[in-house]
Amino acid sequence: MLRWIRRRYWSHFIVGWIVMTAVITQRGSGPHLGLDALPVAVIASLAWALHSDNDLRLQIADGFHAQHQSWNSILRAPQPADPSPLYRAVVRQMESTERYLGAIARKHRLQRLTIALIDAWSRDAYADEAASLRQGRRAHIWLGSNWFGPETAEHLPVVLEHEVAHVLRCDNSRSTVAQAVGVLLTVLAAAWLPLSAAALTAGALWLLCIARSWWSELACDARAVRACGRDAVIALWMRNSALQRSAPRPARLWNGLLSASTHPPYCLRIWWAQRTRAPFTLAPHPLNMPPDVHGQAPTPVA
Repeated sequence: MLRWIRRRYWSHFIVGWIVMTAVITQRGSGPHLGLDALPVAVIASLAWALHSDNDLRLQIADGFHAQHQSWNSILRAPQPADPSPLYRAVVRQMESTERYLGAIARKHRLQRLTIALIDAWSRDAYADEAASLRQGRRAHIWLGSNWFGPETAEHLPVVLEHEVAHVLRCDNSRSTVAQAVGVLLTVLAAAWLPLSAAALTAGALWLLCIARSWWSELACDARAVRACGRDAVIALWMRNSALQRSAPRPARLWNGLLSASTHPPYCLRIWWAQRTRAPFTLAPHPLNMPPDVHGQAPTPVA
């Protein structure tokens, strides 16, 4: 997981390096470059797209191995001679989650849909996190171990539906395309426009990327509302908002700035959930059903 985070920051550094190099090398050149700047912009855009695609492929491969190291180490390990009620409850929830994801993979013809625990059950800072990745017909979902705890298991269906929505919407591929276009336009602006105008253009493109990311998150929230109900989604965001407010003010401000580049604030997500259309009556979510509803034998994730 730390390797995944490092790659995220490395990706941001690559983008910054491309943009700054374009600005510095073309500063003072102006629009007389004409179409000579176009090949540089296209190469930078393609390089970013290839880098993102390769990075995503490596992340999904890491997720496949992480499933064996974290998820399977609990679910496939021999049970204790006298398992505690908590242990049995966690294992049942993990089995239900695995079966549900297996059904989704078969329905949408995914070649492989793996799942792993972000924190490997260490309950560190990532125990409340969740993430999803998809490349082609392969996908992976990361879940924090807290979602399987007795105090937060009720929120697991909402968290899972949100991440499944990212997978089904192919948001990783959409993000790669949007970022590649942003790199193309930013390099062209740096080559053809004065430095101040190029900086404004780059800032506007960055804000557009943030808006696209926010819309993606809200669209996934809408799926969670339709699958789990409006009240369940609002309860989760209110819970996360309360946790955010309980942090020290400097940490709260810093984390808010970091998350704002990819996720809308909880107040907006609560407002959106309140106004998203949802069925008047919902069938119980599969993860909220008794274990015997699905049968006893777990179905491996595809």
